[in-house]
Parts: sequence; structure tokens; C-alpha cells
Amino acid sequence: MDKVHKLVIFDVDGTLTTTKSGATFRESADDRQWLPGRLEKLRELDSQGVILAIATNQGGVAFGYLDYEEIYHELGEAAREANIRYVAMSPFHPDGTIEQYRIDKNHWRKPGPGMLLSAMKQYGIQPQDTLMVGDRYEDMNAAKAAGVDFLSAIQFFGDEIDPTRDYAEEGTVVYPGYVSPYEFQRDEKHF
Repeated sequence: MDKVHKLVIFDVDGTLTTTKSGATFRESADDRQWLPGRLEKLRELDSQGVILAIATNQGGVAFGYLDYEEIYHELGEAAREANIRYVAMSPFHPDGTIEQYRIDKNHWRKPGPGMLLSAMKQYGIQPQDTLMVGDRYEDMNAAKAAGVDFLSAIQFFGDEIDPTRDYAEEGTVVYPGYVSPYEFQRDEKHF
């Protein structure tokens, strides 16, 4: 995509960072490390005057795995490292075990557009000038719901596609329309 965006909103886990522990989900608020090339790319965009934001679901809070204040603080630390101006976090999950964070229909949690719309409103940026970058279908669907452009993390950062990885099983977006070879193995219609 050659279009220049004024605001780029990033998902965090799986898009900008991965866990230090090797676990699928954070085991603690500070269980994160930058994925290769991410910090440099963010700083490059910042130097070009692009406004950077993050919009992240942190459903672990709704299950009691993560503390709200600790994860929000850690997201703030990551934002400072990368000159990210805006941090939006959803601690909600429809199946959460902590009542205050268990919400069925939620505009804020992706795939709802709430965090994206809030970032655009904060900076007075229109949807046509906004890009969402993420690794999961809920990121892509949040972008669609907000009326903004979307690129997968793999596309945006130019990551290599691993032919041995089952992206569809993980719920990971390679790029819109990409069909994993594994999907054919699971779909009997193709045999």
C-alpha cells in the first residue's frame, strides 16, 4: 500500500511484541519483547510525522490472569519506547470470570471499532487517513467496522511467510484473502 496515512494504529501482542516466556499469551504484564524490526519501524514512522497508536485486547484481565493496572503500565512503557502517542486497551471479554470485565456486546473490544474511533477522534484524523495493522481477524474486522484501511503485520513489516506454520489454525491474518495450505487439509470439499 503506497498510501500515506496520518495515523497508524497497531495491535500489540503478535503484531509488535511476542512473549519472553514463549507462551501463547502473556504470563505477566511484563512478559513481552519487541518482534524483530518493530521498534525501528515505529521510530521511522514517528520521525516522518505519522501519529502512532495502539489498540489492544487484553482479555487476560477479564479472567484474572493479568492485573489491569500492571498491564496498562506495561503498555505505557512500550509506548514510550516507541514514541507511540495513544494507548487504548480493552480488558473485557464476554466469557471473563471477573464480573466487572465480563461484557457480552462491547463496542470497545475488537472486533468492535471503539478503540480505533477513539484514537481518530483524539487527533482529529478521518478514517481515510487511518491504517490499522494487526495479526488477527478481530484486528481486520475492527478496521472494517471503523472504515479504515487494514494491513496484516506480515504485510506491513515485510515478514517472511513460514510455509510450515498453520496461520489459519492460529487465527492469524497473513494478508486478506490468503489461503493457508493447511486449510485445504481441513476442508474435505477439496479432496
